[in-house]
Amino acid sequence: MYWWGKKKRLLIEFAAEVAEELYQRVPPEIVEKHLSGKNKKATRRFDAAVDNAIARIADFRSKNKPGVYGKAKIFQVFTQRLKELGYPEELVDDINTFIITKNP
Repeated sequence: MYWWGKKKRLLIEFAAEVAEELYQRVPPEIVEKHLSGKNKKATRRFDAAVDNAIARIADFRSKNKPGVYGKAKIFQVFTQRLKELGYPEELVDDINTFIITKNP
């Protein structure tokens, strides 16, 4: 039980860190430009930031072997933190779905 508590804390901190890094790279203002489809620079920046988040999550999962519930916790905390930071709920769900399909 003690190990799970430490591991759970590690998962939560990691997921929040990845969400905050995504926020720093692509704030909601740039996301709005990306969603409008008129700004190619914003789209490239958004795609690069999401690809970076995918790579970080995949690397973390390969090193720490979180298991089914650990993976679920990562994605739950990640989406919750993005919503707290001001991303639109539909976009957060799309990002999470995209990351889950890239990192099964």
